[in-house]
Amino acid sequence: MEQRQWNDQKVLVLGTAKSGIAAARYLASVGAEVTVNDGKTPSESDQAVLASLDVQTVYGGHPLTLLDDIDLIVKNPGIPYQIELLQEALRRNIPVWTEVELAYHATDATWIAITGSNGKTTTTTLVHELLKTGSRRVHLAGNIGFPAIEIARQAKRDDIIVIELSSFQLMGIDQFRPYTAAFLNLSPAHLDYHGDFESYGEAKARIFKNMASSDRLILNADDASVNELGKTANVTPLLFSRRQSAYAEIVNDVLTINGSSILPVKELALGGGHNVENVLAALALVEPFDLPLANVQHVLRTFGGVEHRTQFVGEIAGRKVYNDSKATNNVATEAALSGFTTNIIWLCGGLERGADLTPLLDAMKHVKHVIGLGETGHRFGTLASENGYSSTVVKTMDEAVKVAFEVSQPGDIILLSPASASWDQYKTYEERGDHFVRAVHEVGGTTV
Repeated sequence: MEQRQWNDQKVLVLGTAKSGIAAARYLASVGAEVTVNDGKTPSESDQAVLASLDVQTVYGGHPLTLLDDIDLIVKNPGIPYQIELLQEALRRNIPVWTEVELAYHATDATWIAITGSNGKTTTTTLVHELLKTGSRRVHLAGNIGFPAIEIARQAKRDDIIVIELSSFQLMGIDQFRPYTAAFLNLSPAHLDYHGDFESYGEAKARIFKNMASSDRLILNADDASVNELGKTANVTPLLFSRRQSAYAEIVNDVLTINGSSILPVKELALGGGHNVENVLAALALVEPFDLPLANVQHVLRTFGGVEHRTQFVGEIAGRKVYNDSKATNNVATEAALSGFTTNIIWLCGGLERGADLTPLLDAMKHVKHVIGLGETGHRFGTLASENGYSSTVVKTMDEAVKVAFEVSQPGDIILLSPASASWDQYKTYEERGDHFVRAVHEVGGTTV
């Protein structure tokens, strides 16, 4: 779209996270009068960066006087709309954007956007990898890349920007209109922020609120909630499915887009049925860009996923090993377990948060052995033994991996998908996943 002019506009940037600082830097550079506000005192490094910019700063609270004469608020996505400052801004009809909307006004590049409760990061990364094989310059923006505004300010007209969008970010868009977009799935999440499931779904559906008939919207045919929301779109959606006939579908175990065969499913580097859905969505998103089939096939055969998200670690001692440390709840682990059709050695457990584990049973039909670890390890062991599954309960990741190789056979799958947060033993799920990968190579060897 035509780039907006910001001379003499008064803008309040709310929040000093990475996207907030990037927004402040951009706005100051294009002539806006910028105030940066954070309810807490930022780190010394962030304060130093902001001090080097031509902006005003207010830390330690959100005084309502900040709204005087303000033309626009650009807020950090995680800041809830319930705070008094934002409620008053809405009463005064002051526009409240997230940084994504700001980025949209800063470039005339082509946007591809992906949202959903699960699979966003994998699909977004795969789309980026596919488009990199084409003739146009492509950028990865948002939660898994650089802040959108940093990308937008350098992107040229013929460039493509691929962005993963959360419900938080989508709440703050106004005119944002992607050329192609995908809504992958919807399951309850972030209800403390949105209030209820309906509001959460409506926030996600904002991804297509400005799309028109010339745009391309991709929806999951197998998700009733997504399809119901899709009825409000001003563009006829194209559907993907691994269970029924659709625009992007599986025909005789072959990935098929609009009737054209792409690749046998068995040749995908990505593991798990849920990732087949992600691949179908990605292929539908990139189809208009006329990528050479050989390039697409090469990416699909080599792209093993994003670290810690059903990441294919390798075939080690004849076992296919997957790192799904990002799976910190039942829904994510159910998707991982149900995506495989051979014997699974399942490593699970972590921080105790009192979750009901019984919903996992429906996804466990291919589980051969359960290895519980961490605070909830014993509960996973009990779940297994009470329902006819063999199990072992251990204390550490090293023990768990050792047992996994002992109880498995060549051809089996070793899957870390904890269905639990990592904070009982690790600072982050990434640290947990890295430990798993190291242990796998130490115990099983490094032949991939």
